[in-house]
Amino acid sequence: MKLAIYGAGGHAKVVVELAKQLGYQTICLFDERWQELGETEGCQVIGGWAEMLTFVTTNTDYAVHVAIGNNSTRLSRLQQLQRLGLKLPILIHPKAHVCASVQVGEGSVVMANSTISVGVSLGIGNIINHNSSVDHDVQLGDCVHVCPGVHLAGEVSVGDESMLGIGSCVIQGIVIKERVLVGAGAVVVKDVKSAEKVFGNPAKTP
Repeated sequence: MKLAIYGAGGHAKVVVELAKQLGYQTICLFDERWQELGETEGCQVIGGWAEMLTFVTTNTDYAVHVAIGNNSTRLSRLQQLQRLGLKLPILIHPKAHVCASVQVGEGSVVMANSTISVGVSLGIGNIINHNSSVDHDVQLGDCVHVCPGVHLAGEVSVGDESMLGIGSCVIQGIVIKERVLVGAGAVVVKDVKSAEKVFGNPAKTP
């Protein structure tokens, strides 16, 4: 199994470790800072985005993962890779619990000790980070970033490119629109409009 990863920062380090646990034996990285980075977690950083596109369209036995924390950047990169028809695997840690009925979009990653319950749907490029829980019938759009220790109650909906900060929680049935930032430790008890930033307990705009 071979994997090309775009991104070589902190999130990419975790993805590299996960990929190794999943049996990827050959991993190479691409990042715009490739000349200064050299390697990450023992894997060579051998070029930027343009170099990666050339590499993976030539070496078709490689799958591709975008390990970029920024949601909008991750989405645009994934959409370009989809248009090229490249393989975008779903990476789920062996110590995550994902129910059989869960629908996970390609290019998503689920980290260790996370739980995703029945009836959940995840769009493409989601990041479900360590020790998070996503309860029944939750709907997450494309490139949602769920930080470590986040808890989403049942029937929550989160729009594209939203980010839920570390340790935040959302009560049941809440609708969070696209490109929302939920601050660290926030408690969301009412719906959140598009592009809003909410903080505190209860969560509200500053």
